[in-house]
Amino acid sequence: MTNGSEGKVQCPCGRTINDASDYKLLYLKKEQYEIDILCPNDTCFLRELGFIKFAVEDNNLKILKASFYPPFVTWNVARLGKEKATQMLKQHLRDIINNQIDWAKIREGAKKVAEEEASRAASES
Repeated sequence: MTNGSEGKVQCPCGRTINDASDYKLLYLKKEQYEIDILCPNDTCFLRELGFIKFAVEDNNLKILKASFYPPFVTWNVARLGKEKATQMLKQHLRDIINNQIDWAKIREGAKKVAEEEASRAASES
């Protein structure tokens, strides 16, 4: 017996993730330059499946780390096998970074945060 989630990435909550566009992305940790990768299921008990950490250098964004958290990875490795799960999850991360994030918008937001931090530091000294 097979179901529609066989051979696809799945959250431990049961939500099948067909491709990178299924994830919800949240840029809440602006001062930390981090984008959270969330499960598309609003009632998921894990909710946060991974993150993308970046830096701003000379008005350019540089990816420092992109990763899924161990519970999500382990779940998929157990279901799909290590090689297939690793390959699929890496491809999802690449697709999120290259196709799902509006980096121009993130750059503007990061620039605003940097300006606020600079003005806060200037007013404290």
